Amino acid sequence: MPETDVIPPREWTLMFYFASDNPLARGIVSQLKTLKQAGFHPEANVIVHFDPNTENMPVQIFDVNVVNKIRSGGKHKIGFSLDPPFGRNLVEDKLWGKKKKEIIRAALKKELGGKSINYVPPDTPAKMSGEQNPKDALHTFLEFCRKHYPARHYMLFILAHGLVMDNNLFLFDEHAKEHSLSLIELGSVLRRFKRKLAAQKAQFQLVSFHSCSMGALEVAYELQGTANYMLAAEGPAFVGSWPYAQILATIFNTIGRLVAAENCTKNENRDGSPVGKKEDPATIMKDLLKEVWNHCYINSYDFQLAGYSLDVSLCDLKKVQQIRAPLKELSSDLIRGLADPVVKERILLAHWDAQTYWQESYTDLYDFCFRLHQRCQDLESAYEKTRTTLQSIQEKCDKVIRVLTSGDDNLIIRSDFTGPAYQYSHGLFVFFPWSEPADRQFWLKEYGSYKFKETSWRKFLDRYFQSTMRQPRGYEQHSNKGFEGRVGLDEILLENITGREINCEAQLGRGGSMSANRQRGNRSAFNRGAQLTRKDGFWPFDPGDPMGPEKGGPEDPTGDDSGYASIKNYPSVSRGPVENEESRKQSPTRKLVTKK
Repeated sequence: MPETDVIPPREWTLMFYFASDNPLARGIVSQLKTLKQAGFHPEANVIVHFDPNTENMPVQIFDVNVVNKIRSGGKHKIGFSLDPPFGRNLVEDKLWGKKKKEIIRAALKKELGGKSINYVPPDTPAKMSGEQNPKDALHTFLEFCRKHYPARHYMLFILAHGLVMDNNLFLFDEHAKEHSLSLIELGSVLRRFKRKLAAQKAQFQLVSFHSCSMGALEVAYELQGTANYMLAAEGPAFVGSWPYAQILATIFNTIGRLVAAENCTKNENRDGSPVGKKEDPATIMKDLLKEVWNHCYINSYDFQLAGYSLDVSLCDLKKVQQIRAPLKELSSDLIRGLADPVVKERILLAHWDAQTYWQESYTDLYDFCFRLHQRCQDLESAYEKTRTTLQSIQEKCDKVIRVLTSGDDNLIIRSDFTGPAYQYSHGLFVFFPWSEPADRQFWLKEYGSYKFKETSWRKFLDRYFQSTMRQPRGYEQHSNKGFEGRVGLDEILLENITGREINCEAQLGRGGSMSANRQRGNRSAFNRGAQLTRKDGFWPFDPGDPMGPEKGGPEDPTGDDSGYASIKNYPSVSRGPVENEESRKQSPTRKLVTKK
């Protein structure tokens, strides 16, 4: 269908991108049925991308309730009656090929007594049904929705594996050549989509990540200039934790108000009737998104009965720049403070206190600043320089906290939690592991290329990793030494090798591709649970998925098979300098191999 041959613009196009070519697929089928059960509105397109996990099953595209809209004669229907009480399937909503479209068209004409049937769903490009890389698949779906389902407003809901930083799991696709999507690629795809919408005078209102640990300040920063708002979680997300039926019903119920507000440029409606109280479309939109957030938050209550904690936040991406200057000032103070042993201890303790996520790789920035302020305030130093540094850090923490405090007109509009595990969540975390990432491709190239680099947070992390690293054992003084083995050529050659150097050789391509041990077996990466952290205590993926110890995975996967870097900031193993004279005297082997 040519780009100009499209249906008339509607008020909304609601896009659901289910990246489920992985063990999430079975659970996502129920989410498809939930969308169907929500009902429909003639001014809303609900378009779904569903990628099954079964081999040789093509991607499915659905125009949800498209047939029921025809049956209703242009009326809206929010929800379906339970009489008769049966579930509603999506078979007739799938965008079929030519033959099945004719079958649907003939059946509708017969059902409606020979009336003219306006059933002209678009043809899906062949590449949409095939196996695309996540970047291409997301771009193709967004373009398809933009061209064939024009609207004044767009929302994008992504249900997929998250963890877009230092893990290679975002939009994970088991069968694609490139298994995941990097944050930089995500920003590029969404910005391109936003530019084309702007040319159509349409608004990209919300990008929603129904995915684990996507509530990152780095993500919000990278997505500036895309959607107006972002909905995400700092901790885990579970299939079923976001109630799509209630979300759609709320959007449908708001359409009338939004249309009236947008068309009230004069004191009369489009039909000439007098206008009552005028409403601001932007206020209606923000109120709607707060209701969407509220549905996700309230729906998470019952997950506590199964022992799962959750959090969710709504952010205004148009206000992300507010954090730039305060965080840059804080980063500079932290870098200077690491040179002072007393201040460095305060920073370490605040990092220990703060709310963390995903193997302690991510830290809630508000909570870190809050605890750092308290740690600095509680200390009375005898040194004036130290006192001055501590006072400056407190002031900078206050500035960051003010920006990250949630409120209707703030960067973080709403943020809350259920359950104990994430009770110190305030909306956005930053990448803040205990040690330098083992994935050098990610750390040196990808993370260093984020827009977030302008906050100087990465410079702080570089200094933090260096200054908090423990000295090699060979440099430590122990009063009582036990047995020490002989040191030969093997030890000399191996003692300065770090895990980072080994992993560097194993990196595959740019950020977003799988690490070497995950590449060895796609499915095995999902059939093991992650080692529980000291505070988080959650599995890395949806516990409803077929993975973890109860499904045959190891009870405590550690070492190389775990696929994750240690949180310990240890140096390369060393018994001391290779040319250490004392070692030469004690070890004949060392004498032999080092002698010129």
